[in-house]
Amino acid sequence: MIDFFGLFSDNKLHSLEGTDSCMDFVSKSETSLLVQGLLIGKTSQELLDIYFKTSTLSVNGLEGNFVLVLADAVHQTVLLYRHLVGSYDTYYAQTANGFCFGSNLATLARRSGISLRLDEQMLPVLFLYRIIPGYRTLFDGIFKLLPGEMVSWKSGVLQREQLLTMPMFNETNKTNETESIERTEVVLDEMLCDWYSRKPDSAVLLSGGVDSMILQAHWNKIWRRFETCRSPQSAAVVLNHPYTKSDFDYTISAVRQLGTEHLNIDQQPLRAEEMSNIFSQTGEMPNHVQSFYFATLAEGMKKAGFEAGICGEGADGMFGNSCPDDILSALIWQRKIPVPIIRSLAATLLDRIKPQNYYAPILRLANHITDFDYPQHPQNNAAAFTDFNRVEELFGRDGMLEAMRYRRSILDRMDVPLSSTDDPHSLLRAQLIGFFGEGIATATYWCSMFHLHGVEMYNPFQDSRLIRVVSNIQIDARFVHGNPKQILKKALARSVPEEFSRRPKLGFGQPIFSWLAPGGCLYDAVQQIDDQPWLTPKTKQKILATPNWFLWTLLCYDLWHKTFFCP
Repeated sequence: MIDFFGLFSDNKLHSLEGTDSCMDFVSKSETSLLVQGLLIGKTSQELLDIYFKTSTLSVNGLEGNFVLVLADAVHQTVLLYRHLVGSYDTYYAQTANGFCFGSNLATLARRSGISLRLDEQMLPVLFLYRIIPGYRTLFDGIFKLLPGEMVSWKSGVLQREQLLTMPMFNETNKTNETESIERTEVVLDEMLCDWYSRKPDSAVLLSGGVDSMILQAHWNKIWRRFETCRSPQSAAVVLNHPYTKSDFDYTISAVRQLGTEHLNIDQQPLRAEEMSNIFSQTGEMPNHVQSFYFATLAEGMKKAGFEAGICGEGADGMFGNSCPDDILSALIWQRKIPVPIIRSLAATLLDRIKPQNYYAPILRLANHITDFDYPQHPQNNAAAFTDFNRVEELFGRDGMLEAMRYRRSILDRMDVPLSSTDDPHSLLRAQLIGFFGEGIATATYWCSMFHLHGVEMYNPFQDSRLIRVVSNIQIDARFVHGNPKQILKKALARSVPEEFSRRPKLGFGQPIFSWLAPGGCLYDAVQQIDDQPWLTPKTKQKILATPNWFLWTLLCYDLWHKTFFCP
């Protein structure tokens, strides 16, 4: 197993378990330092030597995507640090007798010694965003490291300190489009070369979109420097269903263009028993049905001899997505229709002519660009599946607003400004809320699924070196209206025909609603969903009658809750 677990109790370190070849681990006397992930700048031994001299865990000058864990039994000290992103969640809990920490939430929940209780304040967050971002978990009293945060436990005293924030990445000179493309390509090569030196038997998780294709193009370049007998590697998980045929064709077209040796791994329709088993092993909640597939993907890659996967998660949150674009569209409509009441009437008319159209929400957003408590504001609205009406019905408007504010508070901890001279409309916050919210949580969940089979994952778009590059792109080059991820697309066009860099992103079609409906493989589990104090029988029946993403989240929660709270 790749996961680790540690327990301080009765003034002694009783265990620091789980280290293996996927971790850097050094120890001297009764002090140990564990590095999980890709650390650049200092070795584990150098960091341990600095600690002995200064009694601090120095993070200055460190780059990469990693977590540091130091346990000092002599001085009854634990130091936990997560670099700006870090692809690994680290959980911790203070108990009556000491301090418990680890990278697997299920293990920590069962072995911490605390009485497990549900953190009910996180329920509105879960049902809005299908995942718990930030420092909280669904277990009351069990927390996780924020990006850039160090948690110290010294002789029974717990402290949290934010060591790294977004302004620390700012440089005096911002790069234009051409300069940004050059820097992006140079840093991608550097990062993947570092990864190859650590895990040469890795495969890019190739979906065929711009994010995974540019990683594959650069991985191919690194691979061919060292490998002469084999083709570069790629892998994907495949669900054989008409809804997913376009996804499969999309991937195969990228494989043919890039010339990889590709591994397809078959995914069977989900079963409730399989979902419960994964919950039991990870303790975490997914945000999408495909998150469960990563366990199958890791198992298949392990059998094929791969040590790790290289994943494109995080590119949207760094290089561009629809959230800033929605604000830019709303600003255009503010100028075209300057009277708010007319915009509202136009939105209502559009809804009657064509329900679920694109322009009505944009017209309404034009009336609320500076109202960050407006539910459909891009800083709150994670995706089209976010059901604010249902969450407000179940948990009240105050509960819904508090959930949105909790998610936005992550940006406050990262010191992302509300606005600036070159970003007066908070485009950066609209983009980064998804990155530091669901983006990081999704990547770490996928890492956990890989860990179930002893496989590691690297997320280059969450490496601090690339974050440094993107943080210094001029605002007008980073946010191009109607063309998200412009820098990545133009960089990819240097390696493949331009039509590949410009083709639209697919929506990852899945038969989940068919699975939830009568006759589907999850229907029986849906019918067995337990009653909850916050779920009235009438509302429950309405939810169960309509297969949608809210029902999917309710099913996941029900299976998770039964796993940990129903003997």
